[in-house]
Amino acid sequence: MAEITALKTNPRHPRHVRVFLDGRLWRDLPVEAVGALSVGMRLDPEHQQELEARSAEAAALERVGRLLVVRPRSEAELRQRLDRAGVPPATVERVLDRLRGSGDVDDGAFARAWVDNRMAFRPRGAAMLRAELQRKGVPGSSIQAALAGMDEDEAAWAAAQRVSRRWAHLDDGARRRKLYAYLQRRGFRDDTIRLVQRRLEAPEGESEERT
Repeated sequence: MAEITALKTNPRHPRHVRVFLDGRLWRDLPVEAVGALSVGMRLDPEHQQELEARSAEAAALERVGRLLVVRPRSEAELRQRLDRAGVPPATVERVLDRLRGSGDVDDGAFARAWVDNRMAFRPRGAAMLRAELQRKGVPGSSIQAALAGMDEDEAAWAAAQRVSRRWAHLDDGARRRKLYAYLQRRGFRDDTIRLVQRRLEAPEGESEERT
């Protein structure tokens, strides 16, 4: 059984504590993993293993926190990043369970936010949005729920209005081809594209009516 002979804050990482056992540096632990440790406490091998597991979990949570600050992530994205960083599988599962419990990882909320963001800034067709979310590893049920309230015709109309003015100088045929190609690249269906074209070409005062 080893005795804790010193606990020292790591000057380079203030949220880490250097734990010395029997006069020798044993581990550099995150503050969250140190808990109630104190100088003079004795640690048996089982307690040491528990501390190592808590340390690995705290480090993984810290890594996840840095990722989530940049942007929301799906569970699959986080799992991939932790796996790539060499985090043990058991630790990955504990971390993801904890994040699901706190609501910091929620594929349903992630999918809804993804769709809302696309609709607000870069409208896409449902097929393209589904493919994007599939690449993020979002389950099919979460994708379907996120897309359930989407009005693809209005999304295409919003996308078309963003670009139609730049082609105002072209003749009708060229403008129609440009718009068709633009919306098709964004995953909109042919019937949706034709509907948008009719709305744009409708006489003034009628273009706001859905046909």
